[in-house]
Amino acid sequence: MSFFDELDSGLTARELALVRDTERFCTEVLAPRLVQARSRGEPCERTVIAQWAALGMLGLQVPEEGGGFGASFLCKVRVAQTMAGHGFAAAFCLNNMQGMATRLWRHGSAVQKERLLPGLLAGRLIGAPAMSEPTAGSDLTQLRSQAVRTEGGWLLDGSKAWVSNGAIANLLMVLARTTAADGSQAIAGFLVEPEAGKAFAATPHELPGAMEFRLAEIVFERHFVPDWALIHAPGEAFRASMEAINAARVHVAAMCTGSLHAALCTAVAYCGQRTAFGQPLLAHQGLQWALAEVAAHLEAANALVVKAARRIDAGTCSPELAASAKKIAVETATEGIEQCIRAMGAVGATAPNGLVALASEVRLAAFADGSTEMLNDRIGRGLATAYSSAPAAGEQQGMKQP
Repeated sequence: MSFFDELDSGLTARELALVRDTERFCTEVLAPRLVQARSRGEPCERTVIAQWAALGMLGLQVPEEGGGFGASFLCKVRVAQTMAGHGFAAAFCLNNMQGMATRLWRHGSAVQKERLLPGLLAGRLIGAPAMSEPTAGSDLTQLRSQAVRTEGGWLLDGSKAWVSNGAIANLLMVLARTTAADGSQAIAGFLVEPEAGKAFAATPHELPGAMEFRLAEIVFERHFVPDWALIHAPGEAFRASMEAINAARVHVAAMCTGSLHAALCTAVAYCGQRTAFGQPLLAHQGLQWALAEVAAHLEAANALVVKAARRIDAGTCSPELAASAKKIAVETATEGIEQCIRAMGAVGATAPNGLVALASEVRLAAFADGSTEMLNDRIGRGLATAYSSAPAAGEQQGMKQP
């Protein structure tokens, strides 16, 4: 059985074909470009985005009537896993663009879809959600960006940090606070075209070993946003964003397992053919057990990803389950890839096999869509609800509790 069989069993024949198309794209286009870009210390050239868009993959979850494939979340996860085996950051950013198109289709107005969706699907518009701020990460209640009503639209002031693709994005989905006439505040969502105004600046974040994220801080100063660009009315953006974060956490978890699977396959192949003291490295019990630990934890993390992904498709994934999937997958991948590198010795640290690059990129998954500490807090707050149905230990044995 294949490692991916559990997910593949839930895909249609058309979705399985999309996964095969993804693998071909990664092998023929993405992987060679990543190797070249890493040797230069730069992100991949943007032509990769155009080639990915030409396959129609930026419309993966957009229905056919909107110009996409109408694929399930399971398919999105499987595509992400395939890509993450070649490059975690590249997978994250390309799928982030795909997520923007999906969100526009699901929540956008007819005018927004007509004006923006064709560009997103073709890769001419580089979409990027912009929620986190220098003083507010996943805690959206701490947002300080403000949108003030003006004639024909809104004036946007504030800054957004750690925006994936922010260095090249030309369409942002920005969350900002609004103030009603009675003084009450609510969070709204805006589709912001940076080039449509001059009051805008993007500064790339310097992240050695993780340039492919193209992270940037973006600052707005009285940036005009027209009325038609309001995608989430005041009071609606918070709930929509929380739903998106729930799915994003499972998506990140799936990419982590995809990256670790690729690293483990690389390590097993190398250790199976490299000999030391008269036998293959993989025949030495100490190393064999070390990689066995990686494999066992990978299978457990992937089982949690599969469960959460199925729940996302069914609309029944709790925040606690999504948080658990991401927490376990990130921790498993971070530790597991390092173990794979150690198992291969000095060869594991060389550029051609890509393991060090995967390790550098995957470690940032611990911060995307909620840090591990935040996830622990989210899981902890749900304990009383999730684990309250089983009888106490004494009751199970016919004993009364004092």
